[in-house]
Amino acid sequence: MSDISHIERIFALPADERDRRLRHDAALRDLLPEVYALRGIQQPPDYHPEGDAFTHTLLAVYHLPEGADRRLAWAALLHDIGKAQTTQRIDGRWRAFGHDRVGETLAERRLEQLGMPAQAREDVCWLIRHHMFALSWQIDDLRQLSRRQKRFIADPRFPLLVDLMSVDAMASGPNRAKLNESAFYRRARAIYGNPPVDC
Repeated sequence: MSDISHIERIFALPADERDRRLRHDAALRDLLPEVYALRGIQQPPDYHPEGDAFTHTLLAVYHLPEGADRRLAWAALLHDIGKAQTTQRIDGRWRAFGHDRVGETLAERRLEQLGMPAQAREDVCWLIRHHMFALSWQIDDLRQLSRRQKRFIADPRFPLLVDLMSVDAMASGPNRAKLNESAFYRRARAIYGNPPVDC
């Protein structure tokens, strides 16, 4: 069995068993060192009452829906791996500026080493790169969306990105504001999923 298949079989397990395997399967530490490097990486407790970045990551994977798309599962597992390199204490607060971009680079390298096909790898890395998009957009009314943003929402991977937002929010307490954002962007996708060419 390939390393990719081994990990994807874990994704397919019931949530409790999936969590146990991710915590205790020694082979995974060698296959995914970037994930296990998140142990002890601090996060701001008001946004992440669950604890360190490793705990958050395991909770994101725990909250995957049954039968989740494998690209979503990989993105949930790898979405915050950049925090191990970017987390700093700034003005008394834990910050991880740029962890999405660093994480994308780390994920690309690791997934290529594991032998993931190029298109799937590109999709997973796109999800990681954009998993913080809502923070920069700061939109709460669909009328505020620009043409560029509507085109982004029309991307065929956008529903997976919203699913990633949801498991990320569930792994953060859960964070009700982030869950509301997920619902908002699901509505946006329903409206702008197939925009006109000149949109």
